[in-house]
Amino acid sequence: MNKLTAIAVLIFISTTFAQVNIEKYNNLNTSVKSIKKVTFNFSAKTGNTDIQELGIDARLNYKGENYYSIIVGQGSYGWKNGTQYSNNALLHFRYLHELYKFYYPEFFSQINYDKSRLLQLRTLVGAGLRFSIISDSISNLNYGASYMFEYEKLDLPKYSEHLNKTNDHRWNNYLSYSNIISSNSRVSFAVYYQPRFDKFNDFRILSENYIGVEISETLVLSLSFNFRYDSLPPDKIKNLDTVTITGITVNL
Repeated sequence: MNKLTAIAVLIFISTTFAQVNIEKYNNLNTSVKSIKKVTFNFSAKTGNTDIQELGIDARLNYKGENYYSIIVGQGSYGWKNGTQYSNNALLHFRYLHELYKFYYPEFFSQINYDKSRLLQLRTLVGAGLRFSIISDSISNLNYGASYMFEYEKLDLPKYSEHLNKTNDHRWNNYLSYSNIISSNSRVSFAVYYQPRFDKFNDFRILSENYIGVEISETLVLSLSFNFRYDSLPPDKIKNLDTVTITGITVNL
């Protein structure tokens, strides 16, 4: 059975991450073979600040007999007082193979850019293991660890302190948890920690926290708070980004 979901999102603080939290797209315990979701969002502010933003978030999940695959595409474009200030896009693929009920080898790859963070191009590939610590109809707790190779090309002046091009080997770790707290509500969180193998003080942390409440059979009200921390960001880029999102999901 296919499921198409359109989500209207109002973004209070708009910051896009150069890495994606893929855990919110996982549906390993579902009996549904394929899931398709598309999110379109638009926000506008007028008055002292004139801001318009357009965004899209699409995903395709497919579950086979002993494997699971996810494709995620994201993009957004923003203007402030008539001038572009945000332009980013991302494509992510992940494949998990079930060896045992609690043990999943996984492979992933990603390509993206984010002009607000001076990121012209980022590509990565990785592989590792995912462990299902708790898995039932109510709660899910997972831990994953993997090797990740990352290439970045940055839009920096010639004599910047940070290198324009980097090739890094990172240790990708994540912990995710979700819980159905009542018949119509769900909470979840995921935390990623990605240090370099050769320089542990160069690391990134991504956290995403979500609560959703069904207000009818077709409508879900949601609230998310996310943050991204980069210990050694490019020149003139802040270490910390945050975003708070409220949304309404319409199941069609």
